[in-house]
Amino acid sequence: MKNNLNFKFFSTLIFITILFFHTEILANDNSEIDKTKNDVDMIIEEIGITTPDWWDSIEVSIPEILDMNWPVQTGFQQGIGGFGGRGGQQRGFGNRGGRGTSGIQFSAASNQDNLESIDRYLVQVIYPNSNRYKEGIKLVNHLMIINQDDRQKLIRSLNTLGDMFYELLGDYARAAFWWKKSAQIGSSIDSLRLAHCYFELGSKSAAYEILSNASSGYRGSNKEAIKFWANMGEVDKALEMIESGSQSNMGGRNTAFGGRSIGDQGIDYLFAAEICRTAGRYDQAIGYYEKLLSSTSSNNFNNFRSRGGNSTDRAKANMEAVKLFNQLDIEKVPDGTYSSSATGFGGVMYLNVTVTRGRIASVEVTQHRETYSYYSRAIPVARKIVSKQGIKGVDAVSGATITSDAIINAVVKALANAAQ
Repeated sequence: MKNNLNFKFFSTLIFITILFFHTEILANDNSEIDKTKNDVDMIIEEIGITTPDWWDSIEVSIPEILDMNWPVQTGFQQGIGGFGGRGGQQRGFGNRGGRGTSGIQFSAASNQDNLESIDRYLVQVIYPNSNRYKEGIKLVNHLMIINQDDRQKLIRSLNTLGDMFYELLGDYARAAFWWKKSAQIGSSIDSLRLAHCYFELGSKSAAYEILSNASSGYRGSNKEAIKFWANMGEVDKALEMIESGSQSNMGGRNTAFGGRSIGDQGIDYLFAAEICRTAGRYDQAIGYYEKLLSSTSSNNFNNFRSRGGNSTDRAKANMEAVKLFNQLDIEKVPDGTYSSSATGFGGVMYLNVTVTRGRIASVEVTQHRETYSYYSRAIPVARKIVSKQGIKGVDAVSGATITSDAIINAVVKALANAAQ
């Protein structure tokens, strides 16, 4: 038996803050003029205080077994993907939380068990099914309401709402809105993600400002920052940062590209190839893969990520996918659902790709052995492949690179096999 929920989206905002911001600026303003940060701040407030247009049409049925107290579970330190601390507010990139301590054999077609955990329910039921994303957001909104007297759980709910709007729906105004609400009661904001929101909402200058300020105060790797420069169209700048070693302490390394250790150089070749692949520079990406395969690093780097494949295996798999996609015409793929597989971090991942009228209609992971945190972080890759209708503009998710690559490679193989 299930309990049907009927609640108001913003009933708890009175508890959090009094909102009074209004503006005539709309988020769907397609002007090419770069907006100011203040312009985007007003967009965030204007959109954020309204309910999404789909809200009333989505019903939420909560299994009675779910523990609505939402205790923290190992591998789920906070919100989607098990994020940990986010660094300083609008400053550092923060350190991601644990990647999960145990993998699971997940099959979309199998019966789900042990779903009393909210986090397991989100990862096993909500995240793999795009038609349930909105239901999941309403569920977390309800968790925010019923746990509003617990500051830590309230922060967790607000951050998770922001993460889900960002990761699952690409609703950047509402993502920034909920992160800002969380920051108002003592949390912090991932500067890189916030910069991405400003960029998507029309202010490249604000994104540059946030990114530049964050670069001097981050903790850990700024690999994500380099990827973001590339996503803003600064591909050559991103490649220069990698090759010059100016990424400064990326993974604890700050030496020049040509003088790096063998293992470090292999990582950099893979990273540079990913930047090129995402930008649609397929020949350049293949060039980086070939550099790795022809270098002495290939024989000395075989222990790296042994569960997800060494650098040589990863380069070969990724290069094969790029070559296949470069020759692929999706419009000529017959309608149907096609299966394929690729090696992820925890083992082989299986998925189905459905093509309808020459377009990718859906990408569904049917079985995997990834840890919860890897998998939940990489879930948006499948959605992006559908929205982008290919792999151009689809980058691997930092913190789940091997899982992301597996999804990309398996999709390409499925389409290529179908086109033969």
